[in-house]
Amino acid sequence: MTIDIIHYTPAQYAELTEEQLHEVRSAQLKKNKLTAALERDKQNEKNRLIDNGVFLSALWEQICQRLTEVYTAEVDALRESLLFYLQFASRPSDEDADVAPYVIDYALTIKERTQIVKTYYDATYSDPVERFQAFAADKIAPKYVGENYSMLYDYYEELAAATGN
Repeated sequence: MTIDIIHYTPAQYAELTEEQLHEVRSAQLKKNKLTAALERDKQNEKNRLIDNGVFLSALWEQICQRLTEVYTAEVDALRESLLFYLQFASRPSDEDADVAPYVIDYALTIKERTQIVKTYYDATYSDPVERFQAFAADKIAPKYVGENYSMLYDYYEELAAATGN
């Protein structure tokens, strides 16, 4: 099964508990059902418009847009719910927070946490290869920044690769 409801690295998935993986799988299955329902609803509307002789009108685009907006809202709600669950179910221990080189504050949003982690690595390591290696070795960041970890990982990996070392 392809998981595209959230964007985690394979290492992040490996760290999830069985219960957390079950939640991810459940959310992905719900998204897959919503996607199939969207396609089915579009086809039904297309057939209805063809039967009524008005398929070539602007109605088709409007109907598709409306159906897609509803689908997107439902998937976004499902995704946010899953991310909220994972955010609090994957918290590092208090001793991890004590050894983290950056501020650990779960009252912050994921965006703010990501900025803290990024700022730390950008300020601490001037060499892109060294920065990437340090970030990849960080065991706290994947849990702390959640889904944004894969984005930062890819970003630092690309910077390191661009140096040609």
